[in-house]
Amino acid sequence: MRATHRQITAAVERLRDGAAARQDLGRTGEALDRLMSLLLAVSQYAGSRTVWARTHEVLASLGDLATERAWLYGSTWSDVVRHGAGWSEPVERAAADLEDQEPWNVTRLAVSAYHLDVLSPLRPYLERVVDRELDTGAMSSGIVMLHLIMLDQMTLGEWEDAERTGHRALAVATELGHGLFAHQARARLAQLAAVRGRVAEARDLRAAVDAWARPRGIAYLTQLADAVGVSIALSAGDYETAFRHAVGITAPGGFRPYNQQASRTLLDLVEAALHTGRAEQARAHALAARDTGLPDISPRLALTTYGALAMTTDDDGEAADMYARAQSHPAAERFPFELARIRLAHGIRVRRTQGGAAARTFLAPAAETLERLGATAWAERAQAELRAAGVASHTPAPTAVPLTWQELRVAELAAGGLTNKEIGRQMRLSPRTVSAHLYRAFPKLGITTRAALRDALTRMDESATAS
Repeated sequence: MRATHRQITAAVERLRDGAAARQDLGRTGEALDRLMSLLLAVSQYAGSRTVWARTHEVLASLGDLATERAWLYGSTWSDVVRHGAGWSEPVERAAADLEDQEPWNVTRLAVSAYHLDVLSPLRPYLERVVDRELDTGAMSSGIVMLHLIMLDQMTLGEWEDAERTGHRALAVATELGHGLFAHQARARLAQLAAVRGRVAEARDLRAAVDAWARPRGIAYLTQLADAVGVSIALSAGDYETAFRHAVGITAPGGFRPYNQQASRTLLDLVEAALHTGRAEQARAHALAARDTGLPDISPRLALTTYGALAMTTDDDGEAADMYARAQSHPAAERFPFELARIRLAHGIRVRRTQGGAAARTFLAPAAETLERLGATAWAERAQAELRAAGVASHTPAPTAVPLTWQELRVAELAAGGLTNKEIGRQMRLSPRTVSAHLYRAFPKLGITTRAALRDALTRMDESATAS
């Protein structure tokens, strides 16, 4: 990636200097604009602070030759946390008039829209044009359109459609021998497999992406692979591993520059930190999201920031206010997975402070959405919380998912009254690993508290004997 970046930078600078020497800015404008877009795309895939600093330096040196679109792409493709504020309105304005624009220009605009979480208005155009692009040989443009359609389907919770679109993009890219786009499709399919609980599939796809992209310095894809690692661990209930993956993306209390996944994994890091007893780090991360101005950048970042603040505060008044802000946000329903996770967290808090009847208002829609999406691990947790709130489950008994040997042994020792530290000494495990085993066992047993372990294990034994 760095070698390619140097070559394109040199070409841009030669064109720029030649135009200035001839005082002929107009004739080279289109060529410079296309080369600059290519340089910005390479910088996006490189995902490097050093590369982006050089790219922004070159962009600034173009003066009047740099178009507004070039600045838009330079800001939104690089680091929305630091450069994305203020660009949503220009993107939405441009999206209102697409018919006279060239398809590749619309595709570039759509990439900016994705980073700002306002992609949906452009999707009808992409769906209308993508087949024509593929049929007429504009294959790269067509594959990128498929990626963007898939991303919007993922955002809106149309996960079955997203998988079909992703496999189509993968098939086209593979047939053409286009490794970059093929692995980009694999990375997105891995994300879907992870959140839907298909852990083995997600791991295989993630490994393929990482092995191909890391030696080539394609950080955009390795960052996606890291984010998939977080989702895999969360789906497995392994919060310690999820936290380790999350802090590899960005440290709590900040957002690593030029890592697009740093802000997108906000809820993941907070959830993993809370479940592993790192409440201070979870709170620091939520406050960093607020203080960095994430709610002003995009609607999804507003939703997740308010949710993170609510999940991490000890103040019931602040929690109620932040949960209300998140769930009443005008765009909240456009992000059903994030909204359901926030409702689930809200319901858990309300059940503990106000009782089951009040909690059902939030737990029931969270469970319905998570089941509809196929987010199996989160759906199981929501159903367990509903049962604890007094609602009979309409899903198959969670004991149909077997406990591993270690999960069963940890559960038995915990049911006998041992603490995590005592269990860890007996099984030669760390207390955090013990905690992770219990968190995985709870939804399988259909419970949410340690006190319910004995009865749940008894029911499991009786069921096994009966069968």
